[in-house]
Amino acid sequence: MMSPTSTSSTNLNLCVIDSNNVKDAISGKLMTHAVALFPCGHTFNEDTVIQRLAGDKLCPVDGKPIERHAPNHTVRQIAATAELRPLESSREVYIERLINLLKELQIQENPTLKKMFELGDKIHALSPLSIPSLYGAIAHLHFPDRDGDVAEQVRSLDQIYRIESNLSVEEKVSCIFKTLFNLATSYSPQEGTSKNSKDFTLSNYSSYLLNISRLWIWGRLPGGKEYLNQAKIKALPLKIKGERLAQWIKEHDKRITDLDLTIKLKCLTLIRPRLDSYFEATILPPEIGQLSQLERLSMKYRWLTVLPAEIGKLSKLKQLDLGSNLLASLPAEIGQLSKLEQLDLGGNLLAFLPAEIGQLSQLEKLDLGWNKLASLPAEIGQLTKLKQLDLSLNHLAFLPAKIGQLSQLPSLDLSDNRLTVLPAEIGQLTKLEKLDLRKNQLTALPAEIGRLSQLEHLDLSCNQLASLPAEMGQLSQLTRLWLSDNQLTALPAEIGQLSRLLELVLGNNQLTALPSEFGQLGELRLLYLSQNRLTSLPITLGKLYGLRKLYLDNNQLATIPATIGQLSELYKLYLHNNRLTSLPKALGQLHQLRVLYASGNKLTTVPKSILQLANLFCFVDV
Repeated sequence: MMSPTSTSSTNLNLCVIDSNNVKDAISGKLMTHAVALFPCGHTFNEDTVIQRLAGDKLCPVDGKPIERHAPNHTVRQIAATAELRPLESSREVYIERLINLLKELQIQENPTLKKMFELGDKIHALSPLSIPSLYGAIAHLHFPDRDGDVAEQVRSLDQIYRIESNLSVEEKVSCIFKTLFNLATSYSPQEGTSKNSKDFTLSNYSSYLLNISRLWIWGRLPGGKEYLNQAKIKALPLKIKGERLAQWIKEHDKRITDLDLTIKLKCLTLIRPRLDSYFEATILPPEIGQLSQLERLSMKYRWLTVLPAEIGKLSKLKQLDLGSNLLASLPAEIGQLSKLEQLDLGGNLLAFLPAEIGQLSQLEKLDLGWNKLASLPAEIGQLTKLKQLDLSLNHLAFLPAKIGQLSQLPSLDLSDNRLTVLPAEIGQLTKLEKLDLRKNQLTALPAEIGRLSQLEHLDLSCNQLASLPAEMGQLSQLTRLWLSDNQLTALPAEIGQLSRLLELVLGNNQLTALPSEFGQLGELRLLYLSQNRLTSLPITLGKLYGLRKLYLDNNQLATIPATIGQLSELYKLYLHNNRLTSLPKALGQLHQLRVLYASGNKLTTVPKSILQLANLFCFVDV
């Protein structure tokens, strides 16, 4: 066994503490000091530390779960063994856990361990995390989900502090603390004279972050700015000042029902606001939960990374707007917002939702668009009062069957996901009026889609559909059907049953023909058939008496039926890039026609009746 006094090789940038020739060579500096403090062979009374570590399943030796402890373990034995099998990634965590452990009352009662406890603060101060570990700990503070995308978290942390990604970790940490120190000094000038407060430690970072956020939000509460501007309050240290927020809220919360912390953008932009103006809002202090009368909280376009569990105490909250932030997770306590009606979480980094989301029984509007959700909890089906659900721009590959329980839902946006199938339960959404499924990977639709008897708008663009179920014809209220950029080779005859259809978009498919039932779509205003493989058109096309825009370009049409002259409302006709050798004279009957594109064909002549159309102002035949 290696001597506990020898120096282990490690990449961690840790301070070395001189203590009777015992060097910092083991898994925690606390153990090093214990070796120096106690004679070799000393055993803790009742082996309290080992018992406690075993209870927490934390092994200081090899990281394996402790099933039992041996009362003859000595500090030196633990230290020596730990040096042979160091806890590389968990080393700093172990130090912190052990220091916290020594603060427990039952351990402090042991006179021997009390000596170690007295060293605790000193050891903690002299044994900071390595710079890389400190950077990781800061990222974890903002993004506590250990299973999250680490690269994304680091990228977000760099964005928060406006750090160049090519900087070294040491340079990044320096930038982070420089920003914090400057902010702290701006809130409390006294901070600039404190030496210890400028140490690069996680405790300093956490303290500054918390108290800066306290003062930031305090200054935006009614009467808060006036209070903080008092000379006697200005002179207080940052921490003491921040800790007064709780008492101040107790005295003033009754009149605060609406808190709008959203950045007022002067123009629409996808670039987040400048750090130096809005950095203070990366976390919400726990005191937010004391605003017991709050009904509306808006904090959009900030840099918010964490929600405190205390958010669940806002029992009267009806509207919570946290869109366009950097939230990677939600506390389970969000389910306690029993009166919440609107929840906006769009534009964050959420990879999952807590099951407790299903407890928001009064929720009517839920925006989860532009996140990183790969799945939804089954409990989403408990939100039976939902009127609007936005799940666009996520990573969803499937939907839970329970989604069919949202029987009152009129609007569902699932665009820009990775869906390959829809559950049959989608047919239970009988109140659905708008369903957006564009930009997914759907290869087929369930027959149950025909049960959506109230559906008015269905967008299936940019999928991989090769066919449509006949049950589509049962969508009797449908007015807009968008199916462009799929792999459709034919349409079911039942499409002619969509008697209320106003817009039918079928561009960029593989259609070679149209069913004659097309002529039953008498209300159609827009028919988009560009970029298909059509070689002919049914004569029933002439029954589309209300048609105003007809796109037939980039097909393989050799002729146009004369019945096209019956489309008396038509004012835009696109025929370019086909195989036409002539245009029907019947086009001269289209007195409303204003735009006609026929270039890219094999035309040799144009009927005079077309050239004589009084309203035609754009005619291209070359």
